[in-house]
Formats: sequence, C-alpha cells, structure tokens
Amino acid sequence: MKLSIDRIPFSDLNFESYFEKYITTQTPVVVEGVFAFDSQKITPEYVKQKFYSEEKKSLGWFDSELVDNDIITIPEFVKDILNKDEFSVREFPMRVFMQPGGHVTLPHYDGNSLHGLNLQVLGEKRWILTSPNTPLPCTPFMFAGLVGNNFKYTPEKYDFYDFNTKPGDLVFIPRYYFHEVHSLGKVNLNNNWVFTPTTPDESTALGRREVEIVKLRKTWPFVNKAFFPDEFSSYGGQGKELIDAYSNDVSFFRMVSRFLKELAGYPKLIMLAKQIKSRANDFSKNNFNV
Repeated sequence: MKLSIDRIPFSDLNFESYFEKYITTQTPVVVEGVFAFDSQKITPEYVKQKFYSEEKKSLGWFDSELVDNDIITIPEFVKDILNKDEFSVREFPMRVFMQPGGHVTLPHYDGNSLHGLNLQVLGEKRWILTSPNTPLPCTPFMFAGLVGNNFKYTPEKYDFYDFNTKPGDLVFIPRYYFHEVHSLGKVNLNNNWVFTPTTPDESTALGRREVEIVKLRKTWPFVNKAFFPDEFSSYGGQGKELIDAYSNDVSFFRMVSRFLKELAGYPKLIMLAKQIKSRANDFSKNNFNV
C-alpha cells in the first residue's frame, strides 16, 4: 500500500521519543526545519571546490570529513545518534550529493546494512522508499533493483512512501529500504550521514538476504572479487566484529541456498542489463555535474 510518512518540526523534536519511535523501529520519518548550513554560502561553486576531487570520489558518491563550522555543521541530534553504542560508524560517515534537475537514481538500498540521515540543502527531491517487507527484486549479489525503466510501484504489491523534501528537511532512511530519488530543483544538494546497527535484523526479507550474503562473502572470499566492488574487510565501518555478528547464525545450507538464488537472477539481469547500467552510469556522470 502507499504509506504516509510522518513529519516532525525540528522545534518540536524530542530526541528520546524520536529515537525510540523511528530509529529503533526502523521507520522512515522527516524532520523539518533542520538548517545546519548557511544557504547563502553553500553554493554549487563552493561544493565543487570542497568536494570535487578524485581522492574523494568512490563510485559516484563522496565521503568527506570536511565540515566548515560557519557553512556546514552536523546537527546535534545527528551527533547523538552516531555516538550511540549500538551503531558502528565509519571513519568518514558524511556523504555529499549534488545533482542537476531531472536526475533520477536507480532504485537501490545501501550496502553494509546502512541507516541514512539525508538533509536537503539546496533544491527539492522526490523520494520513493519501498519497505524491505515488500522488496523490489534485487540485482544478483548487489543492492540495486532488478527493474526496467518502465517499472511502476503498485500499492497492491509494494508498501512504499512517496514524498518530497525541501531545504531543511532531514529524512531517516532505515537499512534495506529501497530508495529511488528524483531531483526536482535546478541544483539539488544533500548531506547524508550513514551508520550501521551492530546487530542484524532478520525480520524482513532483505534483512535475511543481507546476513546470508555476509556469510557467503565471509566463507567464500572469491565472491568478493567476483561480484562486489566494495571493501568487505571494513564492513559497516567495523570489519570482522560486525561481519561475525551478522553471519554467525546463518547455516551453511542457508548460505548455499542464497548463492543459488542469486545465480537464478542472471537471466533477468541479462535482459535488463543495458537499462540498469545506463541508469547507474547516469548517477556517476550527473553527481556534481551542475
């Protein structure tokens, strides 16, 4: 069914109730009026100067430790979340995205079991978040949706949110939620903070898929080079400890079954490969190309 996302004015935010109602239950929510940036100074030219360099690029998105206290700040309640003991945080948990109007991302969920907090800085975006209880079909071994350009979200089949964000809106994207994002403004700039729960969640189809894939990557290291572009040894910013926590309860039978299920998706992937590759390339090409 089509779901309605909760919206909370930042002025009314109570951290404890926000954390328990949304972060703990892994429920998307928008906090409105989070102006942790100077909209007069954070121009596209400034962003390119700060972030557009080869050493900050990785598959189309940008990790950065760069925070200018007079231009970009980290909201205090975001810091409080990242400092929670139940989360693993990578060395550089902030990502910067900047796309031109008209850009649309390929539906995907984030690897490494990442939660995301995404702050709209410039422009406006339309978000479609699909519940991991009714997930899109997955590209084999990957986190992209195995869907073509004409894919439609049907309320009879998928539970999903469809909403817009404007400057100052901070949306919580729980792990395993597929998201497709449409850039509506002329220039669309977002700051994004990511973190991984230290315990797995097998209550959803994608949560079960993730732990089985982690077990597979741990047991058969060759699959990392064959199918995955990321660095598995630093999974979730923690590495072995987190890998063990996510994989220890997965049996060898479940792992092999997962491997066979992923292989079974290749005939459909072959049919859709050109469309998926084109949309993935558009993301890398359009990021910071404004």
